[in-house]
Amino acid sequence: MEFKNEMQKNVHTMLGNWFAPGLQAGAIHKSDDRPAFFVPQGSAVVVVQVGALGNDEASITVGAQVVTGANVTSELMAFLLAHNYGSLFGAFGVNPENGTITYDHSIVGSTCDKKELDASVMFVAQTADRYDDAIIEKFGGKSALSLATGK
Repeated sequence: MEFKNEMQKNVHTMLGNWFAPGLQAGAIHKSDDRPAFFVPQGSAVVVVQVGALGNDEASITVGAQVVTGANVTSELMAFLLAHNYGSLFGAFGVNPENGTITYDHSIVGSTCDKKELDASVMFVAQTADRYDDAIIEKFGGKSALSLATGK
């Protein structure tokens, strides 16, 4: 795995240490080809990615795919923007080409502590779990869980 700066490498190692019990138990998975971890939570799979931020900093992006294949309409965009306006952490994003809706939250890597990361993972997972059914009902698509299980 290639890192773009030393802080990205250090933060990735730090997260690996924090996630070690879950990795050893098989509840958390580590990517072999990029600095990322996969954390199943309820109906969501939360991806924790470590990116380079400039030459000497790192970012941690905690995200989940909420729905894939939604019908991207102005009503959907208004629905997501209204949530983003009131959200304390994170925001919805949309890929208009395939109707994929994500929810992401970013943290500065060098100052992150375990409590902050745990809160981010839980908040992203809870948000994805809370909104996937409502989005699918109104705008179509499939949840990450249904895509993974084929149900």
